[in-house]
Amino acid sequence: MRGRNKTSNAHPRRAARVRTRPETWGTRAQDEAGMSLIELVVALTLLAIVMTALVGTIGVSFKSVQLARARQVAEAAANKRLEELRDVDYPQLALATLPTHNPSANNPDHFVTGSTYDYSGEGSSEQMIVETDPAGPVVHIESPVTVGGTVVNVYQYVTWVDQPEILGSQNLKRITVVVEYHSVAIPGTAHLLRESVLFTPGTVTMSPPSTSSSTTTTTLPPSTTTTTVPPGGCGSFAITGGGGGAVTAVPTVTLSLNLSGCGESIYMNFSNDGTTWGSDLLYDPLNPATAWTITGSDGLRVISGRARNTLAGIPWILNQQEIILDTTPPTTPGTLNRTLSCSGSTRTVTLSWSASSDLYFVGYRVYRSTNGSTWQVVSSTSYTYATDSHLASLTSVRFYVKAYDSAGNESNATNTISLAKHQCS
Repeated sequence: MRGRNKTSNAHPRRAARVRTRPETWGTRAQDEAGMSLIELVVALTLLAIVMTALVGTIGVSFKSVQLARARQVAEAAANKRLEELRDVDYPQLALATLPTHNPSANNPDHFVTGSTYDYSGEGSSEQMIVETDPAGPVVHIESPVTVGGTVVNVYQYVTWVDQPEILGSQNLKRITVVVEYHSVAIPGTAHLLRESVLFTPGTVTMSPPSTSSSTTTTTLPPSTTTTTVPPGGCGSFAITGGGGGAVTAVPTVTLSLNLSGCGESIYMNFSNDGTTWGSDLLYDPLNPATAWTITGSDGLRVISGRARNTLAGIPWILNQQEIILDTTPPTTPGTLNRTLSCSGSTRTVTLSWSASSDLYFVGYRVYRSTNGSTWQVVSSTSYTYATDSHLASLTSVRFYVKAYDSAGNESNATNTISLAKHQCS
């Protein structure tokens, strides 16, 4: 009984130890396997994140390279057009058609308003130059233009420039080229590049062009154009004829020329608009004057001049001259009235009338006749009254008044006042 009890007590403890060791080992192996799987999932997740970022970086870099290449193509297209336009004669530089406004802020024609173009995008509007008969050599839109396998759209504008240091307007011409290009990597996104230079008669100054670009924005960022205006050449001219002074009543004026020291065989041309030039005139220092006819309606008129050595020489521009063309006379003064008084043999008459009007009004001239046929000015005044004294024994004395302006125009005469011999009231 004891032997069996010993045996019975020993076997359970041994069996327990045998069962416990495999269970403990099995639990530890399962825990170690779970940790390895989690680490693997985490590692794969981190690798995916890194690869995604790397792909995005590569994509952005690729797009940037494509955009830079497209911009280089746009710059090449703009520079090519400006170089080609350098060979066009200055008087012929004009658009073949008038551009029209486009409501889209991403279109270069968005900055067209009527016949003006805002070359900077900041309100710097200038008058466009368009010739249709014959058509100007500058085509407004060239599309498509292929440069090195890349296609772009080229917009061109020709405008007048009013240079502050040169009298008058329409001193120089500005050529603005706007190139519309697209990035291959970003379809549908438009980019614009603008280059602008000044052209002068006989001389073209091409400073490093200033460019600007935009991407689907509501307004085109302005470009800062740096250009150099070449100084004018030798010589000058002045307006010395017509109505006298700065206003003329007749369109034909006299130009006084001064090209002393400018060389031999100097030829000159003049223009009323800076585009259409008159015939060649050989400068004669012994007779330094010529007649010139102003065209257009009344108002401020600008005469441009240019000169060159020999007919084949390169012309240089002269300072412009201004004159006001006024062919309209003042209105007729109102009814002429008089009062009389006599003292001894002298009669004094006081005349009065209502005012005249004119843009360049100066005053009134009082005319008198003592024989009914010959009239002479006896006084000039800026007032609406005048006094005249004469012999009361004159058989007949008559008066009328006319207004006049700075161009020399005279109005029609007022009514005539007649006085009899010895009339004193």
